[in-house]
Amino acid sequence: MMQIDASLYREIQDYAENHRVPIINFEGASLLVQTISSSKPLSILEIGTAIGYSTLKFIEHMSSNARLVSIELDPERVMIAKSFIAKAGAEDRVQIIAGDAGSILPQLTGPFDMVFIDAAKGQYLDYLKKVEDKLSQHSVVIADNVLFRGYVESNEAPPRRYKTIVKRLREYLNYVTDHPNFNTHLHRVGDGVAISYYRGKTSE
Repeated sequence: MMQIDASLYREIQDYAENHRVPIINFEGASLLVQTISSSKPLSILEIGTAIGYSTLKFIEHMSSNARLVSIELDPERVMIAKSFIAKAGAEDRVQIIAGDAGSILPQLTGPFDMVFIDAAKGQYLDYLKKVEDKLSQHSVVIADNVLFRGYVESNEAPPRRYKTIVKRLREYLNYVTDHPNFNTHLHRVGDGVAISYYRGKTSE
């Protein structure tokens, strides 16, 4: 593990606020750190680097021999994330892949002990299915923003522009809740965090 100065996290938070970049909130980040510390993953996949805030949380709390792969679609955010990671002196701890996760995931080899999904909300289930065969036997899948502003659990219809996102997030939660390969806990912190423990492929 390596120590990252709190001032760097504050700098990233300030940038995120000023430029309206969504990053995991304090409660979600705390839950992420707890899960990393208890699971001790040696191979981690992050889907959605953004500007590197959660990436640095992984780097700070993962084992020194762990590997981290992070995917980000926006080339400008890739550049900014790399800048913040360089400030932490952690360039050699992460491989950032620029591009569309939907296209990149099938090309990865795995296996991954932990997967963190925090990218396009309407694609969560697609991402999971593309990486499911790359999960290690006791992998942990963490998905942020699964309650999406409260709409996912609300009985009221969401605004039209959010209908597809809400529908697909419900499908994601139904999948990881009902599928025998996963044991899922939904944490109602921040915008909702689902932590799914992979049981391995069950016999049918």
